[in-house]
Amino acid sequence: MRTSRITRAATAEAEAPAVCRAGFFQFSAQQEFVNRCVQSRGLFWCKSGRGKFTVDGRTYPLEAHDLYVLPWGREIAYVPSAAEPMFTAHVHLVPWYRPGARWVANVPHERDEPETDSPDRRDVAWSGLGGVVRLRTEADDPLGRLIDYAVRWYLHSPRDEEEARALGLLVVRELTRLAAGARAPAARRPEELERLLVHVERGFHLGPRIEEMATLIGRSRSHVLKLFRRHMGVSAKHHVIARQLREARELLLSTTLPIAEVGKAVGLADPYHFSKLFRRHVGLAPRDFRAAQGPFSAPPKPSKHLVVPPVR
Repeated sequence: MRTSRITRAATAEAEAPAVCRAGFFQFSAQQEFVNRCVQSRGLFWCKSGRGKFTVDGRTYPLEAHDLYVLPWGREIAYVPSAAEPMFTAHVHLVPWYRPGARWVANVPHERDEPETDSPDRRDVAWSGLGGVVRLRTEADDPLGRLIDYAVRWYLHSPRDEEEARALGLLVVRELTRLAAGARAPAARRPEELERLLVHVERGFHLGPRIEEMATLIGRSRSHVLKLFRRHMGVSAKHHVIARQLREARELLLSTTLPIAEVGKAVGLADPYHFSKLFRRHVGLAPRDFRAAQGPFSAPPKPSKHLVVPPVR
């Protein structure tokens, strides 16, 4: 019994994360800036648009759905795309925040800011999540929803310490789960099917047809149908539609595009057909889905931030 209590105490000491800052950030086309010492493990999620950023001298691309886990004490410079500046969500985690210490809802970004090198805060080694780690998540995924919730909690709640610590633990657990899944080897599938899956992923917005897939691999239409049924458990048509609707959910949750434009963007240009498919597979009409779960009723305004010369 005593050993069990000691084990639980050691676990509590090791697992003491807390969310200390979070927000949404809509970059403008020329908005480049640098933070020189960010003392958190950052979750930086590109919800739409694109760009790049430099962490400790190394540059990383940023596309929609990218989720980066960023290291403690980093210097980071952001460079949005001129044509499609990114809209992002960020959550700052302190991996170990001393139990009993006064929780402060902020993270230092420069050396001269409060809480810099606080003895109550420190980094913790997370398995498979050292350095800069690039993952993928969508607004409808569990971690995507949790990040959105964490941001809303930080922006609109009284910011209770107990909740900050509980939320930090949830985010770390879900992040670890996603990273483990990304590292797990995929089930071996025929090379022909892998080629078709890549083709669908790159061109789902063009509505790829089964005949087109058959031509791509030099096989018959029936062979394509068998590949999907046998190895994916669904028809080829169902797989394409599912991919289109997954992207539609992402656009409905992350942008303010009109419903008809969302349909066009995913390859379902007929508004009636798009709404019918969406309702059948998701259970709600696109407009109702956005109203119930989307974060915006109006486009997000560009965030204000000191602009400094870009890092090259």
